[in-house]
Amino acid sequence: MKAQEILTQLRLARSPSEGLSAFLEITANLVETQRPLEELDGAKAVSREVAQILEGVGRALLGTPRQERYRTLSELMDVVNDHRGEGWIRAEASLKIVDMIGDAASVRFSYPWSMRPCLDYTMMSNLAERAPQISFVTPTPEQARIMGHILSILDLGEAVSIETAWGWERREVSNAAVEVMFPPFGLIVKDDDTIPERTLASLGLERGKIGRMLSETLAIADATEMTLGRVILSTTTGAMFRMVGSETVARDNLMRSDRLQAIMGVPSGMMFTNTGIPTLLVTLATTVAKRSSVRFVDLGHDLVAAKGRRGRFEVLPEASWLDLASGAKVEDRALARDVPFEEIRDNNLVLTPNRYLSTGARERIDALLEKHDVAPLEDLVEFIRPLSISEDEGGEYTLLEAMPADIVPDGFIAEPKRAVRVSMAKYNKARNQRLIPGDVLIAVKGTVGSVALVPEGIPEENAEKIWTAGQSMMILRATRRGGIAALALYEYLSDPTVQEHIQSLAGGAVIQSIGMKDLKALPIPLPTLDTLEEMREGFQRRKDILAQIEELRSQLEDDRAACWPHRELRAAD
Repeated sequence: MKAQEILTQLRLARSPSEGLSAFLEITANLVETQRPLEELDGAKAVSREVAQILEGVGRALLGTPRQERYRTLSELMDVVNDHRGEGWIRAEASLKIVDMIGDAASVRFSYPWSMRPCLDYTMMSNLAERAPQISFVTPTPEQARIMGHILSILDLGEAVSIETAWGWERREVSNAAVEVMFPPFGLIVKDDDTIPERTLASLGLERGKIGRMLSETLAIADATEMTLGRVILSTTTGAMFRMVGSETVARDNLMRSDRLQAIMGVPSGMMFTNTGIPTLLVTLATTVAKRSSVRFVDLGHDLVAAKGRRGRFEVLPEASWLDLASGAKVEDRALARDVPFEEIRDNNLVLTPNRYLSTGARERIDALLEKHDVAPLEDLVEFIRPLSISEDEGGEYTLLEAMPADIVPDGFIAEPKRAVRVSMAKYNKARNQRLIPGDVLIAVKGTVGSVALVPEGIPEENAEKIWTAGQSMMILRATRRGGIAALALYEYLSDPTVQEHIQSLAGGAVIQSIGMKDLKALPIPLPTLDTLEEMREGFQRRKDILAQIEELRSQLEDDRAACWPHRELRAAD
């Protein structure tokens, strides 16, 4: 039976998801207890006529071979969850996960997103006449019911044990050969009663005092402390980058476990349909294995992925995520690289692939640094981080907040477009972040690395209107003892190779940012006086060329305005 035929009937329900839920329950009931339709919760959600139609469709589906049933159910789930995006990953990614699991004797799948890999693995094991111990753990009762219905329809009701709980909710350390953990992204965990004492202790937390705990961090701690077998864990890049609270503790414990095997960057849309953020797949080896390096992989590399429908990354069929994570060394360092623990610790335990795979830019920078005296950025400038200043109704002073969008082609900040009216008190507070000529601005959040110079001729101190920087920018103000000209700093930071390197240092689940430790430690080459003079002359030449371009653009507009129909329409104005 074709999925499209069933979808036509599901449209008779109030929504596709409601129709699918009713269809699964009604069809599973034909295999199980065969209760009257009026006793089924799903049937109550649709009219009796629709329920009877769905029952007939269910009988037809049950008359098909198991593989065809599963293919049809998967297609139905694809269509419904392509809109909802809840607990159902893309088919190609799921098959790669199943390949990574291999022929394990026992597998525990936890959290909603692991539902499809669990079903795929169960079906493949059945086809191979294997009977591994499989469990599925979800905090959502509705998903647990749907999973049970699908297994019943496939005559695999006894193949998987289903538990309604959080993945980290364990009584003891797991002895499953493989754990597949796909926790929800960005969920703040408030109820610590479900967290084992051992997991809390590993994060240095006490019950009732967990603060702002995110589900990804908790899943990482759970994988490290409460498992013995291999682990395949999905998380956001932010959880492997942020330098706050228990997140760094969780990453430190992960490194100390000697089990961290690979971290693979997954482009947005490749696995999850409802999020536009890139994610990570983290693999842990068994507790027996001891490791001294971590393999970082880019699953969006053109050797293993391609742009497909709607510009979304598609997994190439021949690509093996298993081999990329644990196979022989890969020669292409932009695709994969084994990074020693020592290098990771030098990078403040940041565990994102772009930090370690963008080696070309770093190597070119290192070659330049060898030819010059070098100093870390923190030795050359004062860092001024702008504070958030809210607007006052009727405020007598104006703050013009510079943003990356205010950077113009000549490298300077134009008059900022964002104006904030403030009182005297807030104006005095803003004095500390007032821009002065010669300051260098760099974006540390959002469009990380965007850099600009502050020009001469801007409002001076005590003016009614002053220029400040927005919160996404950092003010770099050269110190007298630093010994670097603002122009030299700007020219270096704005170079495309340096920009590529700075962006490789950034991280974050939704909004990219760069850590202060990384920014302060950024090595800066110090040009000689002759080089500085050459740089100033070149910068002035480019300003003159830009002025000529603007003059030509103005002439172009004037010429266009003198022709039909622009001439007549302009006159009509």
